[in-house]
Amino acid sequence: MSFRLKEAVYKIRCREPGCTFTSEFRVKENLMGVTEADVDSEAIKIAKNMAFIKHDALLGRKHQLANPEVFKISSSYDRIGGITPDSVYSGQAAPGHEGAGRTFRKGEIILKKHEEAAFVVEVLGGSAQNAGHPGLRYRPGAMVGSASLFHQKSRPADIVAAEDNTAVTFHDVRELTHSNSARAKELYDRALEDVFHVLLHLEDACVSLEKKLKKLQSSGASSKRATLAARRPAATRRVPTKSPAGKARRLRAK
Repeated sequence: MSFRLKEAVYKIRCREPGCTFTSEFRVKENLMGVTEADVDSEAIKIAKNMAFIKHDALLGRKHQLANPEVFKISSSYDRIGGITPDSVYSGQAAPGHEGAGRTFRKGEIILKKHEEAAFVVEVLGGSAQNAGHPGLRYRPGAMVGSASLFHQKSRPADIVAAEDNTAVTFHDVRELTHSNSARAKELYDRALEDVFHVLLHLEDACVSLEKKLKKLQSSGASSKRATLAARRPAATRRVPTKSPAGKARRLRAK
């Protein structure tokens, strides 16, 4: 049995420091291979060529697209040979195949703030966290990137690897809605859990900030009272003045 590509979507990002180039490329060429990985290897070459052309058109005068970051968002294949009801395969390649997932070092950005939210990320190993709220931690099995469930939304924050060897895989829920509705529903439900996870964390953060604010206000009021007390002049004893007339009266009295 062999595989023929129906469609694959790859996201490619330039690694040049400060470069904002990132784009998705859809490959539909009639590619065949013994395994899915064989098909992927050829499809990735085509996607990279498209990325080089687009990058040069936009930023060619500044720098070349060197060592691009490539990962696969979704794919679908036809199985050739042995016709069965399951002859069509759709979904993600197995973890470890190029483009199906990635492994990050601690501090590396997995999802970049303000980029288009086109997919959700499933944590397979290690852990990830919200760069702005480190307390928002994602363990294996957690789904990150619920913004992708909403049309034309961008990432609200950076999601970074919280430890070395953090492995993740990427899923396009909207694409899976057409190719594998059962899988799409499962991922959709798990992505919604991320929404509640974030809301609960923000609620706890608000309660903590409220307590800190009350404490600061209380200490500020005490400090203000102490300052006013220090500035208030101390009461002085009045010393009577000795006039010449008073001195004469005291002499006559003697």
